[in-house]
Amino acid sequence: MKLSVVILIFVCTLSSKAQQRLPDSLRLAFDHAKDDSSKFEALRPVYTFYEETNRDSALSYAQLRYGILKKHHRDIEEAYILGQIAYQQIYLGRFSEALTNLTAAFQIANKAREANTWDLTPYNTAGKSREVALSMLNHMYGHLKLQTGSRESIHYFKEGRRIGLEIGNDFRVTVADMVLASNYFAVNQPDSAMIYAREGEVYGKRGGIGKYLAYIYSVMGDIYIQKRNDSLALAYYHQSLQYAIRESNFITVAAVYQNLINYFSDKKAADSMLYYAKKNITVMRSVGAITSFVTTGNNLGNAYQNLAMAYQLQNRSDSAGIYFQTAIKLKDSISAVKQASLAAYQRLTLDEQVRLQNEEKKRIDAETKRRTNLLITGIAVILIIILLIYRNNRQKQKANLLLKEEKYKVEIALTDLKSTQQQLIQAEKMASLGELTAGIAHEIQNPLNFVNNFSEVNKELAEELKEELATGNLQSAKEIVEDLQSNSEKINHHGKRADAIVKGMLQHSSIKGGQKEPTDINKLADEYLRLAYHGIRAKDNTFNATLKTEYDDSISNINIIPQDIGRVLLNLITNAFYAVGEKSKILSAAPAPTAVGNRTTDFEPTVSIKTSKAGNRVEVTVSDNGNGIPSSIIDKIFQPFFTTKPTGQGTGLGLSLAYDIVKAHGGELKVNTKENEGSEFLILLPINIA
Repeated sequence: MKLSVVILIFVCTLSSKAQQRLPDSLRLAFDHAKDDSSKFEALRPVYTFYEETNRDSALSYAQLRYGILKKHHRDIEEAYILGQIAYQQIYLGRFSEALTNLTAAFQIANKAREANTWDLTPYNTAGKSREVALSMLNHMYGHLKLQTGSRESIHYFKEGRRIGLEIGNDFRVTVADMVLASNYFAVNQPDSAMIYAREGEVYGKRGGIGKYLAYIYSVMGDIYIQKRNDSLALAYYHQSLQYAIRESNFITVAAVYQNLINYFSDKKAADSMLYYAKKNITVMRSVGAITSFVTTGNNLGNAYQNLAMAYQLQNRSDSAGIYFQTAIKLKDSISAVKQASLAAYQRLTLDEQVRLQNEEKKRIDAETKRRTNLLITGIAVILIIILLIYRNNRQKQKANLLLKEEKYKVEIALTDLKSTQQQLIQAEKMASLGELTAGIAHEIQNPLNFVNNFSEVNKELAEELKEELATGNLQSAKEIVEDLQSNSEKINHHGKRADAIVKGMLQHSSIKGGQKEPTDINKLADEYLRLAYHGIRAKDNTFNATLKTEYDDSISNINIIPQDIGRVLLNLITNAFYAVGEKSKILSAAPAPTAVGNRTTDFEPTVSIKTSKAGNRVEVTVSDNGNGIPSSIIDKIFQPFFTTKPTGQGTGLGLSLAYDIVKAHGGELKVNTKENEGSEFLILLPINIA
């Protein structure tokens, strides 16, 4: 009899495989796929077709899809397909491979999440990958005999539910709620179980997930049975059957039938018990695999035992005896299958342990080798460092000796440089003094010429006066006396003018030099403009330039060091005269056609000086219409020793000293220029400076 049962199992299994033939439409879609993308999409429904009915085929097609993704480096989708591969490996008992794939899926999904490369949408692959990996890990725990309702199971499904909510995936939330409800009921927490069952009902209806709604309603029926609310329990059992039959969810159908059989057995309702026992056997046979429900405990042997018990409850002993014998024989066969499965599992576990031991040994050997290599490398590095330190110390000693020698040389050079700088600064001061002296001399020369000329005239008039007095011509004598008187007045006037010039210069160079004092900036600017002009005329009597002045009479005295600001003005004005003189020389010496067309006669050398108020500052502007300053050197003109004048004609310290003097007064010295159009220097001085 046992042999006949085994044959029945084999025949039913063949029957089930025959029903799993791939539809021609799916096969043709795959065969006609031209590129990897098309093949990947064509394999999706093929995998779904075999997902629950032929796990070897489903695994094979999932691996084909994974290969395509791996080829094109689509990491996030790889994680999702790894979850599908692990799902099939779990049900095929290949737990080590499943765990490896789940770990890889976790790593990819978590990496994407940490990098913020996945959004919170229902179609987000990274989120689904992580959630699927969590669910599959829980399935694996179940297959490895972790008890339902364990902390591990509840933890992983709660995490899966959280991710499902996060990515807005109603399907994953429904699955998590379904299993959590079952787990909490298993640990005798019916209220928590009902909460998750209600949540699962909401998300299941919203997502149209009837397959799992059937199981959720079954759990609700179990909860109400425990609460002794028979009417609600039966209502939910029947609702569960309605969804399960519609979705061809035969595992749930069989489970509900078993619950109803148990319920009517407790109530001693023999007819109802017999009805559902027969229904249960029909379901078992219709799926074509006697051992399909072995893992759930609801198998064909138990179904026949329930049928025998129903007949016994009706006092039909003959029928009860027949079906009890059938149940015993089927249970023996199922037990043999379970023992074979257990042996295979134990062999797998042993093989896995051996493999893990070998891997651990290899890991330890590799770690030992790595540490040895690191030690050798470390020793080598230390030796190299010691040699480098020794070599560096020797070089450092040599460098120190060289440094001392160079330092001595630099100190001598610095001393010479300071001396040279002092000499150059003194030369610049003397050059400024020379310009000033030449201007003063020319300025005094003019009134002295008048004094000398009128003195000579008076001498001649005195001789004429004597002659007229000797001849007694009193009228002529009176006229000569009037001329003498007029000439004396002119001599006195020009003498006073020379005296004022001398007093003014003495005042500027008096002992109070170096101290700030109230100064009329307009008068100071005008004096140094004239002095600079007379100074350059003293050197070159052919030089001529137009002087333009524009003074703001509203400017009151400001506290400055007049000698220092005078030196700044003298330097800027002298440079302006030099610029217009050079331009005039260039235009005069230019060959035709440059010199024709009134080019030289059109150019009028002009130097302007202007004062004005700008808020709490005074502006003194010195401008010319020379050749201007090239833009390439505009940033260098205030640097010490930089000059554009020929060798011997400038020290390069004039503008540098002027810049420092203005800065020391709390002001600014700026320049604006355009090539071939001239330059403009702007002195900005605070009105009230201490």
